[in-house]
Amino acid sequence: MVTYHFNVFNRDQTIAAIQSIVFSNPRAIWTKVTELAWSIGEIGGQIKVTDQAGGLVVLVGVNSARRAGAPSGGESSQAA
Repeated sequence: MVTYHFNVFNRDQTIAAIQSIVFSNPRAIWTKVTELAWSIGEIGGQIKVTDQAGGLVVLVGVNSARRAGAPSGGESSQAA
């Protein structure tokens, strides 16, 4: 089990959210990154994830994280 620290930064580099979560499976990090990307209202910014030792695990733009995973509501990005 490893503690991961999630920091969400707005476009102006102010911190929008901070969370620390313990995961036994590191693949679960991406699920949380996608969830955070869809939950913040602002487009732009970055999500940074570090491990308990402070090592960088993920650094991704919010827009890229949104494209990488659909929101949990099952919304589609296809045009009607």
